[in-house]
Amino acid sequence: MYKSSDFTKPVYKTGEIMEILNISYSTIKVYDKNGTLPIKRTGTGRRAIFREDLLNYLDSKGLLYDDTETVNKHDIIYARVSSHEQKQKGDLDRQAMFLLENVHDLHNPIIMKEVGSGLNDRRRKLQELMVMVLDHKVSRVFVTYKDRLTRFGFHYLETTFNHEGVRIIVIRDEAHEKSVQEELVEDMMALIASFSGKLYGLRSGKNKKNRRMDLLLRTERIKIDIMKMENRELMEQMLMAIHAKDTLEMLEELIENSDTDKIDRKKLLDIIRRSPDMFFEEG
Repeated sequence: MYKSSDFTKPVYKTGEIMEILNISYSTIKVYDKNGTLPIKRTGTGRRAIFREDLLNYLDSKGLLYDDTETVNKHDIIYARVSSHEQKQKGDLDRQAMFLLENVHDLHNPIIMKEVGSGLNDRRRKLQELMVMVLDHKVSRVFVTYKDRLTRFGFHYLETTFNHEGVRIIVIRDEAHEKSVQEELVEDMMALIASFSGKLYGLRSGKNKKNRRMDLLLRTERIKIDIMKMENRELMEQMLMAIHAKDTLEMLEELIENSDTDKIDRKKLLDIIRRSPDMFFEEG
């Protein structure tokens, strides 16, 4: 198989054609005569062939790999671990070295290594890789496992890469599969913690709303009880105090110092002590 990038000269002479196609001079003459090869004549009468004609011939025989578009592209070695502890143990460097040792046809390789959870889709190196892919600067991406790129949604990523002409190639490192399984457990624990936190927040918000509604209802009931009081002056003072969110102690003092009889004072104190929390602001 020939690569189009290997042919850099505009014109190839007879000797070069013989070497490239591994044919004899007499075969070249036959090809020239029957039109198998579009051979031209130089000013001195020598046989030669233009680069494009030679490439077309090789392509027609299924012998040409057109790598013109990939000449300036890069193969990416991508390695990731979830924790700095794994990096210190050498897992990150081991991933990259494993890929370098097991891929033998790397072209313009770039090594990307980073520490971060597979659940985090905003990792710096992953973002850099995405930009390079969209800028048509990547040919292939090599990883030891699919989850090195992302723990979830790998197929979305693969579809995007394929659309841009980029292949993701997985070369399994079975010798270190245990550490990958341990990392999966860590990521799952992080995921559970994340969802638990969100669920707790939703429940907390709902409970807070329910508490405020209950407090409002109890406050209105207390206001209704106060409205039944015969001492109009004290009634108005208590309603104003409730509206101003006065403390329980201030209301008790207001009742104790009023000219209401002992029985009424006891009733009032019982009313406000039913729900002492209504006299405090909630955050």
